[in-house]
Amino acid sequence: MSLCFFMLNAFVFLIIFFKMFKFFTTSRVSQEGADPCCMIHQQIESRDGIDFICNLPCGIIDNIFKRLPMGDLVRTSILSKEWRYQWMKCSEMEFDYWFNGMYLKGLKLEPLVVSILRQHQGPLVKFAVQVSDLKSCPGIDEWVRLLPNNTLQDLTLNVIGAKHELTSCVCSFQQLRNLRLDNCVFDPPHGFKGFHKLVNLKLQSVGLVPERFGEFFASCSAVEQLRLIHCTAFDCLEITGPKLKFFEFHGLFRSVSFKNCPVLTDVRLAFPPQDFIEANGYSFNLVNSLSCLPALEDLKLQASALEGLVEYGVLEKLEVSLKTLKNLHLTDMYFDKIAEISSAICFIGSCSNLQRLRITAYTFEMVEAVARFLRSQKTSKCMNKLKVVKMQRFCGMESEMEFIKFLLASATTLEQIAITPYEVSISDGGESILNELNKYPRASPSVEIISSDK
Repeated sequence: MSLCFFMLNAFVFLIIFFKMFKFFTTSRVSQEGADPCCMIHQQIESRDGIDFICNLPCGIIDNIFKRLPMGDLVRTSILSKEWRYQWMKCSEMEFDYWFNGMYLKGLKLEPLVVSILRQHQGPLVKFAVQVSDLKSCPGIDEWVRLLPNNTLQDLTLNVIGAKHELTSCVCSFQQLRNLRLDNCVFDPPHGFKGFHKLVNLKLQSVGLVPERFGEFFASCSAVEQLRLIHCTAFDCLEITGPKLKFFEFHGLFRSVSFKNCPVLTDVRLAFPPQDFIEANGYSFNLVNSLSCLPALEDLKLQASALEGLVEYGVLEKLEVSLKTLKNLHLTDMYFDKIAEISSAICFIGSCSNLQRLRITAYTFEMVEAVARFLRSQKTSKCMNKLKVVKMQRFCGMESEMEFIKFLLASATTLEQIAITPYEVSISDGGESILNELNKYPRASPSVEIISSDK
């Protein structure tokens, strides 16, 4: 967007503001005093007495309307006779928390939205409802029925309480590019061919049919970003995405299979406590599936998911490798569990081109056996590309210190280790820890160890 276009939009927005301000304050201005809003209003009128904003191109008006909260958008109808129905042509409608707090004020949302949708004119591109107290009700189905299926590109529904079961009308929006559902039940009908233009899909607390989700997602072949947050548990999660670049999953699956994901570069996985991680080869199968992604560069993974690798004898590295991985973030890593630490070392050693490593520590107590295990480890020859290490929630426990010592002795090209002290456990801001770490021998002569608040 050009600078001139941006300035024009800002200028017109100010005009609208002054006109609305004038309307609400005219009755309060004394007869003796001059009304500054009237003076401004006179200056922005043309020589023919025609209001400047009434003759703006439709594209500029719509661009301004899309930046107004829904309540203010409706209020623009008071600016002039010509603008009385302009708000009905806005291509985007968003009922958010701001609308709920500022404008709803005891009114029922469901019939209000129905009334607005029935009055709407022209193409509607975006429709979003994200108020704080939207509960499952028949009104939601009425909204969906009233939405235009030939222009809608962006749909967001955020429901609280009991999950709302969506009707098949949702599947008629074949122009959708962005779909976000929260606390709904989404079960496309048999024979549904998918959303062919869908680019971003986010499902949070959504009830799915696990056996059919893989087929549904495979039919949405244009998706580039997929987020599944606390949805239905999967036995086997199948992800097929020829254009998929980003995948985030918080929840439960026993296995995952990536099929035809040639450009998937960023994967983020988090799991609840699972009893079966240490059994049935869960960890090894997960790593094996990740190793099949030819473009994977960024991985965020809950460290406990690797714990089951100890089943396979954990030597210096695994039989499979993640050769393309450059950035690794291991979250909630328990430094008081030997199985988790040894599996993490094994996994890191299998990422031969790893450049950046971030670990979010989770240490509750000192376990001498873990520190003794780390002291017994030989330096790894598989970390010669590692340049940056970040340790978050660092408590300075002996097991954590020994882990840093292992990295310093193994990474020959390491440039920086950044420590974020855990304030609950450390009182001096980490100064004593840094002093101790700087005494450790290192394989890289140029590495610096610093304290960081991020």
